[in-house]
Amino acid sequence: MMEPEGRRGFGGNMLLPIVALAVLIVIIAIIAVLCSGGDSDDEPPPATATPEVTPTVPTGSQQEAAVVQHVQTTQEAAYAGACVDADPTADVGKICSFYRGEREGVHAFVLGLTFSEGIEWVFVEMEGGAWRVIEVTPITPESAAVPGIPWPLTVGVEVVVIGTGSCLNVRTEPGGDAVDCITEGSPIVLAAGPEEARDIKWWRVEGRDGWVAADYLRYPDATTDPEPTATSVPVADGTPEATPAP
Repeated sequence: MMEPEGRRGFGGNMLLPIVALAVLIVIIAIIAVLCSGGDSDDEPPPATATPEVTPTVPTGSQQEAAVVQHVQTTQEAAYAGACVDADPTADVGKICSFYRGEREGVHAFVLGLTFSEGIEWVFVEMEGGAWRVIEVTPITPESAAVPGIPWPLTVGVEVVVIGTGSCLNVRTEPGGDAVDCITEGSPIVLAAGPEEARDIKWWRVEGRDGWVAADYLRYPDATTDPEPTATSVPVADGTPEATPAP
């Protein structure tokens, strides 16, 4: 039996809107998927860990080569390399180095026996086209307690008195009688020096008639120094003299 013409027309007319609506829904779904791809502006990108920055000089560098020569010729000892890489099965009794940083072209190292205390600061600088050790500063229990790196000093620079516990003696001459005392934290200008006496380097102070010990002098921007890590060469424990130093 054939359906009436009117009923067939009604069914055909309804089918077209339904198909069009289905197509529209599919298109909207595809657009939504495409727009949702990638990072959302509302969500920050995943945080990345920032590596800890530590002063390093590559093993085998020319700066380290100057330190190696110093250890072999002056210390007459075997060199183990960087203290952080020392091998407890092979490097006991050798000298290792811990790099502490750079200032105006001068590089600072602490040297000491592996797994022991630091014995000296060694400063390396480019001279005559080659890296050379320009200054060596022994580490004593007193000087080890003074904060900051004891960078090489020169006439005319401004430094601060630090690590005395109270004040720094001004002496008539290197190692002479004390005639004055400069308060902890005071800035001073170096007028002459260095001179050595009593195994201490001395500098004459501008504007004062006397000399002070270099161990308690630091550049204003070098009065702090990060604590050595557990794998570095630790320096000797010590407490600065209460009054006055040295």
